[in-house]
Amino acid sequence: MHEITIGSPQPSQRVYDQAITVSGRISGRAETIGVWSGDQLLAQTRLIADDGYFRLLARIVPPLQTETPLTLTVRAADVEARVPVIAVPAELDKRAYGQVVPPHQMELLHRENIYGSGPPIEHPSEEALALVRQFLPAAGSVLDFGCGAGAYGPPLIAHGYRWLGVEVQHQCAEILRRRGLPFRQLGSSEERLPFGDREFDAAIAIEVLEHIEPLDATVAEIARVIRSRFLVSVPNMEVIPYFAQLGVVPWHLLEATHVNFFTRASLAALLASHFRAVEVFSYGEHPVRTRDELPVDLHLFAVAEK
Repeated sequence: MHEITIGSPQPSQRVYDQAITVSGRISGRAETIGVWSGDQLLAQTRLIADDGYFRLLARIVPPLQTETPLTLTVRAADVEARVPVIAVPAELDKRAYGQVVPPHQMELLHRENIYGSGPPIEHPSEEALALVRQFLPAAGSVLDFGCGAGAYGPPLIAHGYRWLGVEVQHQCAEILRRRGLPFRQLGSSEERLPFGDREFDAAIAIEVLEHIEPLDATVAEIARVIRSRFLVSVPNMEVIPYFAQLGVVPWHLLEATHVNFFTRASLAALLASHFRAVEVFSYGEHPVRTRDELPVDLHLFAVAEK
């Protein structure tokens, strides 16, 4: 008589609906082992080790929309074992960065497919917006360099700022037109901003400078066209060593279009070449804790004063 012992998942374990690892052992010989949910075959294998060990990667079709309790049945020809789990929607189509692929993807993908950028966002980070509001001068004119889809335009305009976006990407320009936001589109090869000296009270660049070449010349141009403060947010490269032993690298740091990677010192040094005073701090706590169960921040924020 055969017997199946399920090692993974454990009873009542939460698992993603598109990546369910099922492993265990079967006593005696079997040609195939399948994993079922009700009448649906989720995965099947003929790869059974000499000691009866098996391992499958199962997925639920179609993908779930809500967390769902279900029972997985591991079945060979004349024997089965069951384990209850909580299946959690992976929502792979809603992930923010890169071309996140479903398990049934058959096309071989390459670096340019994976290390991409997410779609332009139309709504700001509430934490970043609070910092921008905190450190901007009193209501005046603000140049939003690399404004993307204009996420920071409406809330700053609503608070009395005269906001103008600057953007290179045609996709973003179309969104800005649709949203009715004021902006200037630059050519990709333009080295000089089309504004006069000290034309704006302040400028912001939220998650932009990591994409920019030539960098120093760009910062010099921003400094030229403003009278007071430049507020900057960039990804914080300092977090990588903290996550090394967990095998985790925050995805946003590895976008294909990132060409500059900042620590607090390198960001301060860049800005100090063009501004009288620079302060840098971090924000945006990562949801994953380090090996020591301590939080680290994903972003650096700089306030540069002329």
